[in-house]
Amino acid sequence: MDKKQLSKAIKALAKIYKVRAETGDPFEILVHGILSTRTKDTTTFPAQKRLLGKADSPYKMMHMKTSDIEKLIYPVGFYKTKSKLLKEACSVLIEKFHGKVPRNKKDLISIPGVGNKVAALVLVWAFGLPYIPVDTHVNRIAQRLGAVKPKEKPEKTEEILETMLPKNLRLITNHILVQFGRDTCKPIAPKCYRCPIYSYCEYDKKGYYRNKLISK
Repeated sequence: MDKKQLSKAIKALAKIYKVRAETGDPFEILVHGILSTRTKDTTTFPAQKRLLGKADSPYKMMHMKTSDIEKLIYPVGFYKTKSKLLKEACSVLIEKFHGKVPRNKKDLISIPGVGNKVAALVLVWAFGLPYIPVDTHVNRIAQRLGAVKPKEKPEKTEEILETMLPKNLRLITNHILVQFGRDTCKPIAPKCYRCPIYSYCEYDKKGYYRNKLISK
């Protein structure tokens, strides 16, 4: 898949998944990113709301007991570890960045609990910068489309996609591919027979889903 094909595929999906590039509070998005690792949004968002309802700034969260944070964010995955990471992240924000979430990847990655995906997520969602957070959905779909090699690491996938797509599409790519991955391009038994970008895909080489569509 070349740059032009990938752009066409993302634009085709954008007509279906109406995504607007909007920004939100940087600290809230940072907290969401730390909580969301290996946790579904249906669990992350309520936990995030409970926590930020008690402490909506690094300074307030720093003064909370770790055990209280644990209770508020349960049942997110690894909630005990994440409660400690959140306190450590707040400490770094206060000591190194005057309580403000930085807007560059190098500084973001220096914060406990923040890896490449979370950093990109903050840059896009909080600051409107043209990055592509690569989670399991984005990485899987990029591989199936042939934009990256099979079993490519997320960090490399992000780098490749960001060189292939223009800035305006980078802002919405994560949102679009996550939704597309949830309802059509699933990890197991993807619904290729109803895929709107099937013609761009390299996944169904054997034609199983194509034959299934014809048989219907």
